[in-house]
Amino acid sequence: MAFGSQIQDELQARHQKSYILMGAVSLLFLVLILRLIYIQIIQADLNIRLSKENAMRLKVIVPPRGRIFDRNGEVLARNRPSYSICVLPYKVKNRSHVISSLCMIKDSQGLAVFDSSELEVNMRKAGSRRFDVTRLKEDVPLDLVSVVEEHSMELPGVIVEIESRREYTLGQSVFHVVGYMGEIPEEEFSTLKDQGYYYGDLIGKSGVERQYESAFRGTCGREYVEVNAYGKSLGPIPNIPRIEPQSGNDIYLTIDSKLQQVADIAFPDSLKGAVVALDPRTGEVLVMFSSPSVDPNIFSMATSLRSRNWVSVATDPNLPLNNRALSGTYTPGSTFKLITCVAGMESGLLAPSAYMPVSCKGAYRIGSRVAHCWKLSGHGSLNMIGAVQHSCNVYFYQAGLKLGDAPINKYARMFGLGGVTGIDLAGERSGWLSGEEEYNRRFAKRGWKWTKGLVLDMAIGQTQVITPIQLALMAGGLGNSHFLYKPFIVKEEKDRNGNAVGRHSPEIKSRLDLRQETRTVIHEAMDAVVKPGGTGGRASVPGIDVGGKTGSAENPQGDKTHALFMACAPVKDPVISIAVVVENAGGGGAIAAPIAGEILRYFFAETQEGKKVVSDLGVDSLTVKRLDTMVEPLRQQLNAISGQENQ
Repeated sequence: MAFGSQIQDELQARHQKSYILMGAVSLLFLVLILRLIYIQIIQADLNIRLSKENAMRLKVIVPPRGRIFDRNGEVLARNRPSYSICVLPYKVKNRSHVISSLCMIKDSQGLAVFDSSELEVNMRKAGSRRFDVTRLKEDVPLDLVSVVEEHSMELPGVIVEIESRREYTLGQSVFHVVGYMGEIPEEEFSTLKDQGYYYGDLIGKSGVERQYESAFRGTCGREYVEVNAYGKSLGPIPNIPRIEPQSGNDIYLTIDSKLQQVADIAFPDSLKGAVVALDPRTGEVLVMFSSPSVDPNIFSMATSLRSRNWVSVATDPNLPLNNRALSGTYTPGSTFKLITCVAGMESGLLAPSAYMPVSCKGAYRIGSRVAHCWKLSGHGSLNMIGAVQHSCNVYFYQAGLKLGDAPINKYARMFGLGGVTGIDLAGERSGWLSGEEEYNRRFAKRGWKWTKGLVLDMAIGQTQVITPIQLALMAGGLGNSHFLYKPFIVKEEKDRNGNAVGRHSPEIKSRLDLRQETRTVIHEAMDAVVKPGGTGGRASVPGIDVGGKTGSAENPQGDKTHALFMACAPVKDPVISIAVVVENAGGGGAIAAPIAGEILRYFFAETQEGKKVVSDLGVDSLTVKRLDTMVEPLRQQLNAISGQENQ
């Protein structure tokens, strides 16, 4: 019995071991089956892609970006070829080996091309997008490309890609118009990839580049290329058809590149401000210059250089990225006095030939307040034209009291002040118009209330806030006297075959409908400002009746006032209107008017539209020769700049 019991225990122990062994084997097979399910079913797409990628790779073909031209067909932005050293992360088996191999590459001067810490960061980022091409070094010279290609066996996954980079022919002169491009930020990529963008793509960041991004970009093409084990391309696979890219469209601007350069030359380098010139017959922007500016080509540099330049630009206290022509807000100063004149005549409350009850003796008293004129000795008795010509504050103090705020604001809005113009660029600010209702609403939290005496400041343009483009629009409207046209900067869009696919037509912003007497007086007053004895004489053009108005705007940030000048020419039927604002510069007649004068003289001496006006007016040959002589220094400067660009 004892022996039988022992045998029974041994058999039971063997059965237990068998069960354990069978369980272990079953568990092993279960793990293998689960692993096969994971590999062949759950990760099927990934492994199929990896298998295909061992023989082929999808190559995205980025189309040529559309170019930017000025109104005369001069190139403002184009594309140049560029080589980039990139990595395909899924092909990199030994990251440390690839990094150390890259760090051994030297340039022509014997200096290391790659930085190990920078490569570590880039490789780590690339690892999160295993199948996306990631740049390691941008815009490299051809000799470096040759070195990388020669050492391809030691650099599996490292490839050379040919890209295009933006080149801006006029540099800082057109920065705030054309804008610049930059790489898509990581946080925006998830949204933009649904629109056909790829990791590392460049996109318009400001100006026309941003506003018309969809027109410039085109549509990417695709082709499958055969690759070896190191990720090097062996050429396209013939059995898979290539999808051709569609080039982006070209954009033709209303800007005149020569006038734009003249504005850059004429504007003092050390000062801030803006210049805007329009064609008041259509709303086309001829000049849009903002100072200080930036050379947009720095944003087309390699990442390291671009980053260094970006830091200096972004931290510049003068804010060179701001387009002051659209976003700079200033009080209009004495340029606004013309609106007061229009409001007075159109409402029937001011007669142009009448004199004010109190003649100018340098100041005007209202209650306990004494409001001064800019000329402390006074101007004496003046009618409307004389008051505009000499910019007499005392005359307009009394005009403001007669009118009140409502009629003045009615015509200010009619002439485009205190609201966005609607130009086809981002970043425009509206400014605002003072007056009892707006003032009380705006300053309610401070407990301030509108008082009668504030209309004195309003009538001479010291309480409103406007932008330079609004001022140029107002100048054109005062000359035109019939319509105010909405400003625009893109004239036409064409495909690469030269076929027009979009054209901007002039759009009326507001109807002015001024009485003939009002038009005549305003034209005479503006003409008197630029004639000898007026405050804007330095903007005169031989043979052309230029109508303008100077202004000095209060500046809470500095001792000197902002200098303003606006004009149109010929004053009774203008083909150009212009506004110049120079910050912290003093008087408009001394500082802003000469800048406008340089641009106007070049316009009538050199541009097709200007020459036609001179011809139609029958300007005598001696006057034309005098104008030609005045413009000669600008020609020489422009030729010198052109020569430097071509070297």
